[in-house]
Amino acid sequence: MGSITRRQFLKMSSAAGLTVAAVGALGGYRLWEDTDGEPLPVRAPFAEPPDRRWPLSSRPAPILLITNEQADPPTGAYLAEILRAEGLNAFRAASLSALRMEILERFLMVVLSAGPLEVVHGETLRRYVARGGRLLAMRPPSHLADLFGLEPTSGQTAEGYIRIRPEHPLGRGFSRETIQFHGVADHYRPAGAEVVAFLAGKTGDLPFPAVTLYPFGEGQAGCWAFDPAWSIALTRQGNPDLAHQERDGLHGLRAHELFDGWIDLDRIGIPQADELMRLLGRMITGMLLDRLPLPRIWYFPDGAPGILVATGDAHNMPPSAVEEVLRRVEARGGTFSVYYAPQPRNRLQRAWHRLRDWVDQAAAHVVLPDHVWRWRARGHEFGLHPYVEEGLEAGWRRYYEVFTGMGYRPVPPTVRTHRVLWSGWVETARFQAACGIRMNLDFYHVGPMFRKPDGEWVFGYFTGSGLPIRFVDEEGRVLNIYQQLTALVDEQLIGRTWPQAPQFPLPIALEISRSLIRRGVEQGEALALQAHVDPFAIGGEAAETQARWLEGILDEAVGLGIPIWSAQRWLEFVEARDQTELEEVHWDPERQALHLRIRSPVAPARLTLALPLEIPGGRLHEVRIDGSSVPYRERSWKGIPWAWMELRGGILSLSAFYGPSG
Repeated sequence: MGSITRRQFLKMSSAAGLTVAAVGALGGYRLWEDTDGEPLPVRAPFAEPPDRRWPLSSRPAPILLITNEQADPPTGAYLAEILRAEGLNAFRAASLSALRMEILERFLMVVLSAGPLEVVHGETLRRYVARGGRLLAMRPPSHLADLFGLEPTSGQTAEGYIRIRPEHPLGRGFSRETIQFHGVADHYRPAGAEVVAFLAGKTGDLPFPAVTLYPFGEGQAGCWAFDPAWSIALTRQGNPDLAHQERDGLHGLRAHELFDGWIDLDRIGIPQADELMRLLGRMITGMLLDRLPLPRIWYFPDGAPGILVATGDAHNMPPSAVEEVLRRVEARGGTFSVYYAPQPRNRLQRAWHRLRDWVDQAAAHVVLPDHVWRWRARGHEFGLHPYVEEGLEAGWRRYYEVFTGMGYRPVPPTVRTHRVLWSGWVETARFQAACGIRMNLDFYHVGPMFRKPDGEWVFGYFTGSGLPIRFVDEEGRVLNIYQQLTALVDEQLIGRTWPQAPQFPLPIALEISRSLIRRGVEQGEALALQAHVDPFAIGGEAAETQARWLEGILDEAVGLGIPIWSAQRWLEFVEARDQTELEEVHWDPERQALHLRIRSPVAPARLTLALPLEIPGGRLHEVRIDGSSVPYRERSWKGIPWAWMELRGGILSLSAFYGPSG
């Protein structure tokens, strides 16, 4: 019998009624392999508590975070997430039971999460600060007002604004515009305290401080009149009271509907949650500067000013359409996340479709395991895009079984849900964390909610952030899954996939997109992109428009020198950054030398360490890692000069030497 083509073989096998198993045996191709889908895994969704390590550890740190479990909700665990997001990984965390003098005196600074305190705890804090300690407290009880140089007065401000004073040394580099906060702020009058930020209306200051600093005895005490941790959580995750409410008129509940009336559309261009987070970080480094130049780990790889997280949904699209996107991204040195929704099929249907496309791979209509293997080998992510119209758990179980049954395992750790449907306040995030997903991109800029009454469409950060932080639930428990806003969405700019969608001509859509990227670089933000794969399968004008828009965005990122990374690669970096510990931090005042040990994941993570370039009366002049001098770059960030240096993985010993400036 002479040789036959795969197409002829397919016709013959169909006509003869050959069994799939027999067909698969020819050519060594095992068609039944992987056609049994895996059951959906379920595990505990919560992150490890921040006080997992007792503060009297053999690896001391300069900062002790006291998590007050008596608050409602307790926000200490989320405050630890904020410190890590700011790269201030030189801290230990402990519960309120550790608020004893013999423990506090081992630390240069105490950061106190919000919540009620007994008088005895307050007196311990007074002694600690009077003896030279630094204390930064989140909405402390009023009986401690004198410790912060404040006088309590009647009244509160709820759901208001603050204005950071750029003329104050700790406010240098911040915008003069007011920014929102969520929650309740207590009213005080300054009684010797320096005001770093005022409570405000949208346009004018109120006569009450929001953030203050005060010398007490030989130490310093900083105060926030509201709880910034809970405010940041509410800004990022939306209004819990709007859960399960249809708000934007589009069919289906989506995450962005939690922000209807919650985000001031005039402030959407400001990463408001991140500004609060950065002010908190600035206070910590500023309050410690005369005792210790505190290092931090930069937000992005290789010291880049930002990052483009490149992703796109694909709804049972052929491999040729996926390749159209990947080749454009690869041409610019990037990697991409494809969120793929395979057509639901039973076991026999999956085997048949895989056989058909194996026989005629040149005209494949279904993505085969070999395609996925090759894409992943090239650095891309090929992940799940589940439909959950039938219910969150039912949809996940069905699509997980189909995805793994098509041979696409393992399921990667990041996800975007079809139509970005969302349940509850964090119910979707909690369920995804239980399924092993560690980054969610469902907070997605689309729909009529982003149009102001005057008709203007707005773009920016409806969550107040472009940076990833793990979710927190209603009880203050941190979920083991990061929230990453998707701010650049083709549906909102060129897709026209919903009624009354903006109809921007391509040049205008490109300018909006480029402006967002440029602004993100200036503000130090990650921008996640949604560029659907589907238009490349449709072809014609749809494919041409999508290609030009995608290429324009990618070229802008290249021109600005920011990485183009898949969500999975970004997640791996973020996790390595969060897991890096700054230990045994010690300041030698006589030699003006900082010594510390850095413990980071062994795999190279392209981390960047930033050291204060200037201290009172001195300036950095040499850095040594493991005894050898290393180069560093000088660069300012939000008005403060820093020295930047690359880190390799593993355990490193770093010494930084300062000397007289000028």
